[in-house]
Amino acid sequence: MTVKTVFHHSLAPGKTLAIMGGVHGNEYCGPAATTKLLSDLDSGAVALQRGTLQVIPVANPRAYAQKTRFVERNLNRYLYPKEEKRHYEDHLDPVICSFLDSADVLLDLHSYASQGGPFVFLGGSQSRPEEVAFARALGVRDFVCGWSEAFGSGGKGGDKESQGTTEYARANGALAVTLECGHHHNADAADVGYRAILRALAHLEMLAPDCEAARSLDVGVAAESQRCVWMKSVFYKEAECTFVKPWQHFDRVARGEAIVSGAKGELVAPEDGHIILPKASAATGDEWFFFGTEGTFPSAEA
Repeated sequence: MTVKTVFHHSLAPGKTLAIMGGVHGNEYCGPAATTKLLSDLDSGAVALQRGTLQVIPVANPRAYAQKTRFVERNLNRYLYPKEEKRHYEDHLDPVICSFLDSADVLLDLHSYASQGGPFVFLGGSQSRPEEVAFARALGVRDFVCGWSEAFGSGGKGGDKESQGTTEYARANGALAVTLECGHHHNADAADVGYRAILRALAHLEMLAPDCEAARSLDVGVAAESQRCVWMKSVFYKEAECTFVKPWQHFDRVARGEAIVSGAKGELVAPEDGHIILPKASAATGDEWFFFGTEGTFPSAEA
């Protein structure tokens, strides 16, 4: 089994934009969006005026074939080339990392298990202004910041646990964001991803303005309607613990409000905030949900 990688080089210099889908095998919007993109590039509906576009439609092909999140290890955690390869995904690491090494900008397309719409994962407090501007140009209203900081406060595996595609790319100098296109089975998830790719190309001045795809782009989301939630902590599923209600992504909770009940009592919100990516089906020991609070976009934006 191989990892398919497609390159489109324009004849004018510019940025190298990397697009990824299928890092998790049960998230179908990325493969669908990138497949449409490649078809439209072949037909001429999408045309590049400068730069290089590199695409991996399905980053974890075996998991995708099995319709499962991963085979032996979450490909979007502990992402770095390993001398000792113990899991199937360890063999994918050098392929993915080499692909990312050549990128100036990364857009990684995902979806999630709880109900909800699209949002973008930004970096943390040290996000570069160019990265924030790129993310806010993708046509999405909601943003989540502070992924690595959340793992630092509650993660159980050290710095490498939170290192996925975007963290690896940023460490090597690229601008990088993850777009969660909505629930796994949202009817519009693939279109959200496809439109975001077009917006990414347009923002980087890579999309030829006279092509059909460029002419179809609308104004997008007004900056004043966009909101940013900062992740504070990650919680792992414990035995005999359950959610007190069927939480959805971005649900608001008040300080002291019960989130989880279990044999040891209730887990309550430490302050007013939001539930982020709750997973009702999480197994004991797995990531269960994140907690965050609403705030301003990274100050580096200014």
